[in-house]
Amino acid sequence: MNSLPANNPEWLTKKIIKDGGTISFYDYMDLVLNDPNNGYYGSGKATLGPKGDFVTSSSMSDDFAFLLSRQIDEWLIQVKSKLIYEEKLSILEFGAGDGSFMSGLFQYLFINNKKILKNVCFIIVEPNKGMIKKQQKKLEKYLKLGVEILWKSLEELEDKSLNGIILANEVLDALPVERIINLKGKLYRQGVSIDNESGKLFFKELNLTKELEKSLTLAHEKLDINIPPKDAPEGWTTEWHIDNKSWLKSVYEKINNGILLVIDYAKEAKRYYSLCNSNGTLISYKNQKIVENVFEAPGDCDLTSHVCIESLIYDSETLGFETLGIVKQGEALLSLGLAERLFEIQNELKNDISTALFRREALLRLVDPICLGDFKWFVFSKFNKKIKINTSCIR
Repeated sequence: MNSLPANNPEWLTKKIIKDGGTISFYDYMDLVLNDPNNGYYGSGKATLGPKGDFVTSSSMSDDFAFLLSRQIDEWLIQVKSKLIYEEKLSILEFGAGDGSFMSGLFQYLFINNKKILKNVCFIIVEPNKGMIKKQQKKLEKYLKLGVEILWKSLEELEDKSLNGIILANEVLDALPVERIINLKGKLYRQGVSIDNESGKLFFKELNLTKELEKSLTLAHEKLDINIPPKDAPEGWTTEWHIDNKSWLKSVYEKINNGILLVIDYAKEAKRYYSLCNSNGTLISYKNQKIVENVFEAPGDCDLTSHVCIESLIYDSETLGFETLGIVKQGEALLSLGLAERLFEIQNELKNDISTALFRREALLRLVDPICLGDFKWFVFSKFNKKIKINTSCIR
């Protein structure tokens, strides 16, 4: 039993007791993030940006949306040129946070390519109603201007109905994960239970499910990933992204012709599942600080973990996606004109030094490998016929 003392809210206690007193860590993470009434995202209590619990690239700086929009604009033109019929284009964003990226994209297109707006449908796939309210408020002015913005689930979209760009920025890192622990030479699935006397949460070992065993065996056979690594110490623990392939499959089925851009924390398998990384990558964020105790303030913190680079690419390609490239965010943004953007800010705001310095600092954090610059951009494509796509961000 591995105990991490933390106050346990009544709503979570009731749910765990209702399920027999123990739930998998996967279900715990799903509850504390996505419960519609009490979850961090599900209830809409998530706060993003410099004054929130954590920053995303979009909430850090409007300039992030400006630079990425350059690439998306280029891709839209290329996709449109390859369509046989005059089909409507789509830009779909998963988990759009507070709507910052979509807002920045509209600003860019209104200034640089307003004509294309008439032929593009913008779709947000957001499973949490609390976040939808924030997005609608952020994008209200564009709705009033007649921009077509739809909030839909993937299930509501027809198969092969999307021609355009699909963006998943910091989405996969928030999908619930399984936690696996090595004890006495055997692997267990970590569950979450409650101490009846103190009401505290603690880890409890559960047997692996057949699905989990199959997934780990496949990773070993196809990617030479060993869970645990050789000579792993007692208590070596990691997370396993059991939902990534099903998420990718659901996206693949909806695309007719298009590009999927995944931006996320990611590690190579040899670093991820290593002896040195003995407790995985799972962390919690609150008030701009990392919280090591993943049981701290359940429902009031973000929980996130890195994805495995090789696993993500393998799952994508086995479904039929073509991998166009992978690049660090810092390199991608520099390729899209970050240096020029810094120069423009200096000239535009030469009489407003404080604002210029703030925007400069935000831009530099986007490319700083210690901050957000080490994010990985994965570019996948699916087209009915083989075509060449120019990808500025990975040149």
